[in-house]
Amino acid sequence: MNHHPNYRVSVEIILKINNKILLTKRSEEAIVAPGVWNVPAGKVKFHEIPLEAAFREVKEETNIDLGNLTEIHVRTFKGNTASEPIYRLIYTYVAEITDAQLANFQMNDEHSEYVWVSKEELSDTSYNSLLPAFREILVTI
Repeated sequence: MNHHPNYRVSVEIILKINNKILLTKRSEEAIVAPGVWNVPAGKVKFHEIPLEAAFREVKEETNIDLGNLTEIHVRTFKGNTASEPIYRLIYTYVAEITDAQLANFQMNDEHSEYVWVSKEELSDTSYNSLLPAFREILVTI
């Protein structure tokens, strides 16, 4: 039995343009959260601080180079895998992107779909896989 919990520090980045928010859907083949809607996100590597990880994850997942990010929230999350509980400390950032940055946009293979939605469209049942605590953050920004 593993006596050390599955604990990680993670980041999630809300990208906005023209009052729309980027949602990304994890591919069905993804190891983590297959088929789930979210935003660009990922784990903080050992040698990184959360802000560095946020810039890296956005570049890896969307090919966008960000100029700046604003931290807007920090929360904990407890979930379960098939074999063990998982624990996360999640830093949430937001960035307004420009049309020039959007020109470089390209999703990576971790995702099967993406959509730009307004806050009002977040209530669409298509996005029910968004975690409720995260949905609350999205509608307040």
